[in-house]
Amino acid sequence: MRPSTEPPPGRSLRWRLCCFALAGFVGFAFDAGILTILVNLGLDARLARLASFAGAVVVTWLINRSLAFGDRAGSDIAAEFLRYLSASALAALINLGTFMALVTLGGPFARWPVLAVAIAVALSMTLNFWSYFKAVFTPKARGPDEAA
Repeated sequence: MRPSTEPPPGRSLRWRLCCFALAGFVGFAFDAGILTILVNLGLDARLARLASFAGAVVVTWLINRSLAFGDRAGSDIAAEFLRYLSASALAALINLGTFMALVTLGGPFARWPVLAVAIAVALSMTLNFWSYFKAVFTPKARGPDEAA
């Protein structure tokens, strides 16, 4: 039997989405846990959130890098992490901006701000996944001796 020269298939979209959701869940738990610990130690909640959020970004990057996009992770780790951080910051701005705009509009969003949170999170998660897939974890380049 002749060995195949075809590259291994990429991870399925379903696999990527499940791992992305896992990363988000673990990141949230890490963020909330560190925030709670730091606040209970007497740190101001705003400063504590900066530290917990920074840690959560690293945790989610590691999980997304190894699981959701492991087949696309690059060798330039620093550049990849900076792209991840930029994409995450942009999505956070979209999330907060959407939430603020919807609550400011009033109506059901002012009465039930959790509706605004749900829409904002859906938008930012979609942006995060898309930007991670298209701009952060880009397909590995093939060498000149590899089949196209």
